[in-house]
Amino acid sequence: MANQTKTFMEEEGDNYFRRNKATLESAAAKWGEQFSDIDWIHHCLAPFRNEIGSILEVGCANGSKLARICNLIEARGSGIDPSQLAVAEGNRKLGDGGIELHAGTASKLPFENQSFDLVYFGFCLYLVDRQDLLPAVAEADRVLRNGGFLAITDFDPIHQHKRPYHHKAGVFSFKQDYSKLFTASGMYSLVAKTSFSHHQPSFDPDGNERVSTTLLFKEMDAYSTVGG
Repeated sequence: MANQTKTFMEEEGDNYFRRNKATLESAAAKWGEQFSDIDWIHHCLAPFRNEIGSILEVGCANGSKLARICNLIEARGSGIDPSQLAVAEGNRKLGDGGIELHAGTASKLPFENQSFDLVYFGFCLYLVDRQDLLPAVAEADRVLRNGGFLAITDFDPIHQHKRPYHHKAGVFSFKQDYSKLFTASGMYSLVAKTSFSHHQPSFDPDGNERVSTTLLFKEMDAYSTVGG
């Protein structure tokens, strides 16, 4: 297990949850909307809601966002997060509502191949150890069915870079456009993208603060047959 992954599994995952618990549990999030990224994903997927019966959130914390998207789409939900504290709390609150959370990491998902119609990375890839990043991409692709959707909320900087993580020495935040790891394969197509930041609900000129939610479609047949 890579060092940064180990750090989050052993302690920092719980610490992260404690710091952000109040925001997750707020009855109304910033700008008067509850989880604006989730509501935006739901809006984009409205024409396909009858095709989405199972949702996975990677970086689910206590499942608050997962519960909302599952309720909006009327789907079953699974989540994974390194915080044992968050997972235990979420399972106590959501266990009877068709949602099940697991303690673990993005690079090793405890689910069957092509078992989800929607996979959502909930603002977590920037903290994934670089040794585990491509395995996390491969795992998401493995559990998402062909013809399914993949959503990513994360930092969206002008230039790819890393910076020290404010809350733990020796840990880094890695900021880049993570959707490109999927679209560059030729197996995923861009559906839509929205841009905002932690400070405002619209595009932020400050590239260091910019965040986006990107929605991708996993092509059912990414290769055409040509002669020769």
